[in-house]
Amino acid sequence: TYETILQDANRLRPIDWEAVIVDEAHRLKNRSSRLVDELKLFKFKHRVLLTGTPIQNSSLEVYALLNFVDPETFTSEEEFAREFGDVKNSETVEKLKALMRPYLLRRLKEDVEKVIPPKEETVISVELTRIQKKWYRALLERNFSFLTKGSKGSNVGNLRNIVMELRKCCNHPYLIKGVEAIEMEAINEQVKQDESTALRHMIEASGKLVLVDKLLPKLKEGGHKVLIFSQMIRVLDIVE
Repeated sequence: TYETILQDANRLRPIDWEAVIVDEAHRLKNRSSRLVDELKLFKFKHRVLLTGTPIQNSSLEVYALLNFVDPETFTSEEEFAREFGDVKNSETVEKLKALMRPYLLRRLKEDVEKVIPPKEETVISVELTRIQKKWYRALLERNFSFLTKGSKGSNVGNLRNIVMELRKCCNHPYLIKGVEAIEMEAINEQVKQDESTALRHMIEASGKLVLVDKLLPKLKEGGHKVLIFSQMIRVLDIVE
């Protein structure tokens, strides 16, 4: 592991290694990290990097990987940054691809794993619940002045914030600050009589959650295994 390299570096460094194979190699993108500094002190005849995401945020991350693989060729991060630091046109993209081609072997899952069945994707459109529609409309009305200004200059940030709030509402209205407290207060007397009312209300507040609530028991009966993904951690908290 990476931790083992750091802990036992003094014992491992003197060995003349035939090869090093680095899995999840995008962890080497920070050239000033202790891990990268330590690996550079090792002697390797061959270097192999494995990663599904060679570029996550910036093209300069590619330089970090290329510099590790071939430090004699890629000697200047400044020169690389001047040429590829701001990739804005197809010509620069093609030039970067050509530079990487001798070092890159790309394989897709379908190329190497023939027993995996083809992925089936079913998109189910879910209608907003009454509560979601109420809060969605409230968000639009509250931010009407920003919406009418359009995407001009300083208003872009406001629009992004509004879009994020609307996305939250489409996932679950409880993600909007203060909504859960307001909704719970409205059914306070019912909750006192039956505590399960709060859980049922939370499920029925989101169209997506209503669908999941119906699907999971059927999938469990059929012996299926289910993975639920979300771009928002708080959505998973609600599901849990």
